[in-house]
Amino acid sequence: MFKIVTNNLAIGSIAETEALQEIAQKGYKTIIDLCPAAEGNQLDASMVKEQALEYVSVPVSPKNLTIDTLEAFKQAVKASPQPIFTRCASGLRAGVFTLLVLAEQEGWTEAQYLEQFQTLGIEQKPNCPLGSFAHTYFEQNKKENLAVN
Repeated sequence: MFKIVTNNLAIGSIAETEALQEIAQKGYKTIIDLCPAAEGNQLDASMVKEQALEYVSVPVSPKNLTIDTLEAFKQAVKASPQPIFTRCASGLRAGVFTLLVLAEQEGWTEAQYLEQFQTLGIEQKPNCPLGSFAHTYFEQNKKENLAVN
């Protein structure tokens, strides 16, 4: 799966060498991999670098689904050469984390985030920890904004 989110951000689940070549040919400069090594779906960093792409690993799993992990992802996006392709096994983590970064940059409400999420057409099961994480993120931001005002 390969989906363009913005001119500088794309998401998906691509793992094959040929697909990585295509990503490089499309002008992408960095791959951010959200798969933890223990999951068995993490890309081989040397394989990515052979395609003249930067490789950044920000492992995301149910055990570390925290604001700190999201902050690490935000920093990776900010510091990495663009355009960036963010990937995970299904594209779900990549979609959620990329859209949360955009939500913060663009000042989206949770409804706007969900609209963008649906536009990407990513499957998310009911009671998905990532969906709960995104909802909690927006609730937390709402409380922080109320406290500031």
